[in-house]
Amino acid sequence: MRKERRYVIQWLGASLGAALLPWGKAQRYPSRPITLIVPWSPGGSTDLTARALAPVLERILKVPVQVVNRTGGGGAVGHGAIAQARPDGYTIGIITLEVVLPPWVAQTKISADMFSPISLLVLNPVAVVVRQDAPWRTIQELIQDIRQNPGKYKASGTAKWGSYDFARLGFLKELGLKDEALPWVPTQGAAAALQELVAGGVQVAFVAIGEAANLVRSGQARYLAFMTDSRFPAFPEIPTLKELGVDWTFASFLMAAGPKFTLPSVIDVLDKAFAQAVQEAEFVRFMQNANLVIRHLDRKTSLAFLQERTQAMNRIVQELGLKF
Repeated sequence: MRKERRYVIQWLGASLGAALLPWGKAQRYPSRPITLIVPWSPGGSTDLTARALAPVLERILKVPVQVVNRTGGGGAVGHGAIAQARPDGYTIGIITLEVVLPPWVAQTKISADMFSPISLLVLNPVAVVVRQDAPWRTIQELIQDIRQNPGKYKASGTAKWGSYDFARLGFLKELGLKDEALPWVPTQGAAAALQELVAGGVQVAFVAIGEAANLVRSGQARYLAFMTDSRFPAFPEIPTLKELGVDWTFASFLMAAGPKFTLPSVIDVLDKAFAQAVQEAEFVRFMQNANLVIRHLDRKTSLAFLQERTQAMNRIVQELGLKF
């Protein structure tokens, strides 16, 4: 309740401040630089998307847009910074699937209802990735090795109870294996997890397809399978788990959002700006080259999407029997 009162006071303050301005100035948003917070480390899909969007948004909004990485606490630091910002539209950010994951929410006390959705931007289907010199040539060989040697190999992708950890947990559940069969090493995002993979600190990474693409193309890593319904167009030779008999799909998301109680008029301006930005040829080309899947929804549909994802993740928690 104390936190809720703080947000109400912030909203009232922002509204009163706008009301006291001359009419022309009150309508001028934005009139100064905007900070776009990324809760994850540089090099991951959230960071890449934000940095590709920033120059496009600058041209549309006609003010500087600065990308700031606020990492730590398994995404809690950055998400918290977005949620606790002044609700004036000058500090916004990109929120991720973590805000609807019950274990993460329980630990961080940061939930989807602490944000004002602006625009869904990206859906990130997950891949199972290993080093190029890994002994497994197929996902079936990896599964067999895990069954025969439970606990021998380690995996990573993000924080404990983070989105990619859920991808791993669901994968193991469909195989009839426990969490301990492939232990999780927490990191501050996909970029850090992939560094661990290349360095040999972990043997398997669960990350978005696009996040591992450069390592795969440079010959440092290999995809074993994708958690998609159908084969991914950029890598048609890689099988899906479903076609191999493992009935599991999973995708994280990236959504532009501001703190709760951000003025609706401000959210409306940002909603339209993001809608235009994701269609710009420069941004589309970058995302295609990065193998990141643009999936745009406006602010109202994004709110419904968050609510649906919250319900879906609660069902998964129940199905997995997670205790936290």
